[in-house]
Amino acid sequence: MTEIPTVTGEDLHEYPMRRGCPYHPPAEYTELDEQGPLSQVRLYDGRTAWLVTGYPETREMFADAKVFSSDHDNPKFPILAEREKNFPEFTQELFGLDGEAHKARRKMLLPRFTAKQVEKMRPMIQEVADELIDELLRHGGPVDLVAVLGRPLPSRVICRLLGISYEEHELFEVHAQGIMQAPDLEKAVLAGRELLDYLVQVVQAKQDHLGDDLLSTLITERLHTGELTEIEVSKLMVALLIGGQETTTSMIGLGTLTLLEHPDQLALLRKDPGLLPGAVEELMRFLSIADLTTLRVATTDVEVAGQQIKEGDGVILSTAAANRSAAFFENPDTFDIRRSTQGHLAFGHGPHRCLGENLARAELEILFGTLFDRIPTLRLAVPMDQVRMKVGMTLEGLHDLPVTW
Repeated sequence: MTEIPTVTGEDLHEYPMRRGCPYHPPAEYTELDEQGPLSQVRLYDGRTAWLVTGYPETREMFADAKVFSSDHDNPKFPILAEREKNFPEFTQELFGLDGEAHKARRKMLLPRFTAKQVEKMRPMIQEVADELIDELLRHGGPVDLVAVLGRPLPSRVICRLLGISYEEHELFEVHAQGIMQAPDLEKAVLAGRELLDYLVQVVQAKQDHLGDDLLSTLITERLHTGELTEIEVSKLMVALLIGGQETTTSMIGLGTLTLLEHPDQLALLRKDPGLLPGAVEELMRFLSIADLTTLRVATTDVEVAGQQIKEGDGVILSTAAANRSAAFFENPDTFDIRRSTQGHLAFGHGPHRCLGENLARAELEILFGTLFDRIPTLRLAVPMDQVRMKVGMTLEGLHDLPVTW
């Protein structure tokens, strides 16, 4: 039985900490960072972990996957909620791997996510965005932007990339939300099992209908060669569906809210559409929606910024804190679409840097550019304090975003 350290002091902050505003990190991050770039926090189960808030420390620790491991099978790996226990469907085939195993999985997928390949997808993404905004305009306001744009756009795009039918999108959208948002372990595991079972059937059926898509490539080059099993291919599909949908869904909702709440920046963007790529990078930096996902476990004793980290210690690499570092970004708490965001860590860094970052950029650039061009009078349909934030979920974001025009 692995001995897990428990907290004896009462002065540690409990983690995760709640955002007071949808687009600002918890105020405690600044307080802790003023005391030093690494602080101990208490997790839900009583264990302690190191919260890393300094920019250089976060970047360096991201890069060192050998010492700071993503191995979810390690019994000392830190988790933030009960639902994250024993969930190999989401971690074993990609996110929870390190070293050569992780490199091999990324190599299978990376050719479809290069900047060149994503550029070829832009007309398709534009077509999807136009269709969805057509539907939104026909519906009329007020309407929930998350439901009509935030979920279906990335869902349709990732389905086309993978080469699977969008007809049953509600099934995998609901199960993806269940995996990421379920309040307890039983419901999260059930959602994962049902999604995996569905995708096994998809993989089996796909073998008779191969095409020019990612799933067909995996079947031809990995499954039929014996390198992967049907279950392993299906688990990769789970990871890609969730990673390709939930992150972009969160960014569409929070990004729209942020732009609406900063009319001066939105006016600049409308005046000069050439600012759009920079605006998306600034939204990524400013929002850091994946702040709660960058967890690691130390594989050896090591000293970082004067703190002694022991083998087995949990580590939380806070991208939100690092991206608001005054030592690296000038006026970091100001949303400025004209700033240089070079070096931001919203997509992570090192071996586990987000595989789908090019696709995310393309989706957000097209969606925001089209939305604010076609609906220039878009505005919130409720007061800001009535916008419902996700609390205690894996990704920062909004449950819904009521808008009108």
